[in-house]
Amino acid sequence: MFRHFILIAALVLVTWFSRLLEGAALHSPSGYPLIAVSLLAGMLIILAGCELFANGVEHLGDRMNMSHATTGSLLAGVGTALPETIVPILALIAGNRARGQEIAIGAILGAPFMLSTLALFLLGLTVLSRGAFKKDASPTMSVNANALRFELGQIIFAMTLIFLASVLRVRAANYLCASILFVSYLFFISRTMKHEAEEGEEYTEAFHFGTFLGYEKKPLWISLQVLAGLFLMIGGASVFVDFISLLAVKSGISALALSLIIVPFATELPEKVNSISWTLRGRDTLAIGNITGSMVFQSTVPASIGLIFTSWSLGRAELLDIISVILMSALLRIAVARGKKIPAAILLVGGIFYLVYIMGIVF
Repeated sequence: MFRHFILIAALVLVTWFSRLLEGAALHSPSGYPLIAVSLLAGMLIILAGCELFANGVEHLGDRMNMSHATTGSLLAGVGTALPETIVPILALIAGNRARGQEIAIGAILGAPFMLSTLALFLLGLTVLSRGAFKKDASPTMSVNANALRFELGQIIFAMTLIFLASVLRVRAANYLCASILFVSYLFFISRTMKHEAEEGEEYTEAFHFGTFLGYEKKPLWISLQVLAGLFLMIGGASVFVDFISLLAVKSGISALALSLIIVPFATELPEKVNSISWTLRGRDTLAIGNITGSMVFQSTVPASIGLIFTSWSLGRAELLDIISVILMSALLRIAVARGKKIPAAILLVGGIFYLVYIMGIVF
């Protein structure tokens, strides 16, 4: 019972302390030292949450006899996609209707774009670093090619459908597209559950709740660890974004730089951190599945909500988002068309798409 109290108290204290720091920084004449400490605290909270979540997801996947492809794409993919999925829903419920729709559409399309560009670029850097450490002349990721080809096909199909609906600007087409997207995700779940484990797939032996709190490795405690990790990821990302916004207000950083570079980087941190961690441990299928599984979810379920409950009137920037996701997904699919290897150079192309996007918006 005492261990339960410690766990709940720790989670509550983390949230309370972060908000206390935010209030102090807001009313401080300068506030910069507090902002710096708070940003560091937010990052540490995210990292702790990611570690708990990833460890718990591995044990949950092992317990349910899931392959790495299924665990990464469904359990990890949906779990890490939840923080940024909440943003458009809250934006539609609260606040000014027109402004709420703009925020919702931006969040819906921004999530898969950030993952297909910046997240894959960071993953490419991780693969390069791993290759340099192992003195590998041609660093690559070894993945479940069949599963990845299917997921990338789903992403390309969903984003192409969204692009067509965006160009047509017909309300009936939006409803039809939303229905197809939702059904396609149900199909994705059904198909992904059937992915078979490949030779050599292993899950971690260490169970963090067992190591630090003495809990047995049972479904209840595994599930609670996953939820605790998810809570910390959402809370940490929220703290990070809040203090970045506060820094922008105090320092005069442009809203454009904030919205294009800093905030999206923070909101997608769970996927990035989890995938980088799994890559460094040699669990490449889990790493890439976390990103592509999140992209499939974000391009179907949240997109369906946007198509139905907003006017879905897109500008050039939003259409560029969609095109970038389609092209990067197609490039990845070509890379795994004949084998199980993804060269680091292919992943690094995501950074080029992200840079072109920013230049296109600015100029």
